[in-house]
Amino acid sequence: MAANLHSIEISIIGAGRFGYFWGRHLSKNYPLSFYDINQERQKEIQKIGQWESLEDCLKKKYIFLTIPIRQLKGFLKKHAGRIEPGSTVIDCASVKVPVMRWFRKYLPPNIYYVASHPLFGPDSAKIKLGGQTIVLMPGKVPYHQYQFLVDLFTKSLELQVFNMTAEEHDKLMAYNLNLVHYLGRVLDDLGIPRVSLMMSSLAKLNEIVSVVMNDTTELFLDFYQFNPYAKKIHKQWLKSFDKINHQISKNK
Repeated sequence: MAANLHSIEISIIGAGRFGYFWGRHLSKNYPLSFYDINQERQKEIQKIGQWESLEDCLKKKYIFLTIPIRQLKGFLKKHAGRIEPGSTVIDCASVKVPVMRWFRKYLPPNIYYVASHPLFGPDSAKIKLGGQTIVLMPGKVPYHQYQFLVDLFTKSLELQVFNMTAEEHDKLMAYNLNLVHYLGRVLDDLGIPRVSLMMSSLAKLNEIVSVVMNDTTELFLDFYQFNPYAKKIHKQWLKSFDKINHQISKNK
């Protein structure tokens, strides 16, 4: 890969917490271009890549969209026509069913797309990125461009790549994200992190709180709003909670 280092053009649109984290790792292998609506991010981003205009970033061969889920549809609707023909767009959202639908609807026929979900972030991969998992859904992309991404993730970043459908992904994430983040925020509201004496089991639950509460409330609400299976899992959670609560009530 090193021989083609400067012939590969990669941009990251969305230089927030995850965008910066993702870019920091990608920049170890390829030069990157960044854009974010928050111009104050420019100084920090220039430590790992080049700050460019949105127009220039949309001309790169591989375009990573690391913007909030709630903004993705509007972004594609507004800017898809400005993407360079032959480019491949890769999202990093935690919800895939609506994203694949937006890709098909708004991207021109000469633009390719791959849906991805890195199952890690700045907290869970703080110590080591290698060995973490990324889920890929090759929606519409030439083999050689998709293979470049697979090689980038597996050989350069040492990630494990899993392929599954958008529906399979969102069903699993309804448990992994919606339920876990719901639980973590409930525990935080209860004040679990401030308990002075913790057994190991409670300490493990507190680890969930520490990771979950580093994510924004916006991200948590987006999990629930855009994952088509989230409401069903939420109802199951409440039903099970009531069932266990009923056992306590009967024992009085």
